[in-house]
Amino acid sequence: MREHGEMMASFPRPGRATKGVLATIAIMAIAGAVVVHWAPGGTRGAEIFSWLAFEPQELFRGNFPRFWTLLTSGLLTFPDGVSHALWSLIGIYFLATDLEKRWGGARLLRFLALSVIFGNLAVLAGSLLLPDGKDVFHPRLALGPLAAITGSAIAWSKENAERHIRLMFFLPMSGKTFFWITIGMAVLAIVFLQGSPEGALAPLGGIVAGLLFAGTPSPVRALWLRIRLGALRRRGGGITVEELLRDDRPSRPRPTAKRGGKTPPLRILQGGLEEDLKKRKPPKDKRYLN
Repeated sequence: MREHGEMMASFPRPGRATKGVLATIAIMAIAGAVVVHWAPGGTRGAEIFSWLAFEPQELFRGNFPRFWTLLTSGLLTFPDGVSHALWSLIGIYFLATDLEKRWGGARLLRFLALSVIFGNLAVLAGSLLLPDGKDVFHPRLALGPLAAITGSAIAWSKENAERHIRLMFFLPMSGKTFFWITIGMAVLAIVFLQGSPEGALAPLGGIVAGLLFAGTPSPVRALWLRIRLGALRRRGGGITVEELLRDDRPSRPRPTAKRGGKTPPLRILQGGLEEDLKKRKPPKDKRYLN
């Protein structure tokens, strides 16, 4: 990255939240591969794995919908190969590290969770609304953090519009350019019917999450603050922000502390020469003002 006109070649140091997300995805990737390929019982391992994966066509079927899969599917990776897990870890490492420094760990975790949920909702909408002729829009399982990575790319671009990066370590571009490239790649993936373990429409959900919940303040938080300000104005009889910030408002007198009966009063001693002060004996309560 480049900051203040200088290119930064050092790798970022992730915070606790980013380290926790990376460790969770790595552990879940290894555990998923072991369960699917090495667990005894034949297809029993795949059933355990699918318990956390998102199934768009099976979400509302049965008496017990698995709504938690809208979130837990973002912690899984494709078990038939290590490349999906590796690229997922790389994407989160380079994008989420800077966002955690700006937002803090709690906001970063909320943002990643919302991005995964929005990505799965986009996959669900495509599975319900688009025609059945395109199998890429009707995945049986959807899993992986691609929506979170796409949302993080949009968020990083909004927070670092004037900064520069080297995409793939050699292609320099600004944050604004990276913003439009992220959107363009998501659209091209749909045009070319490029499938992914997360679903072809999952990046669109991540883009929507990035547009809504990224920024300082984010559009959603700015809307919430306007609603609260309107409620305060109605409660305060139409008072405006300018009136609240005026300096000529009458200030309330500060309450004085009540003096207890056991506290001795202060004594004032007349000032004088140092020799006279040495002759004077201080009061027993040791409280005097010179």
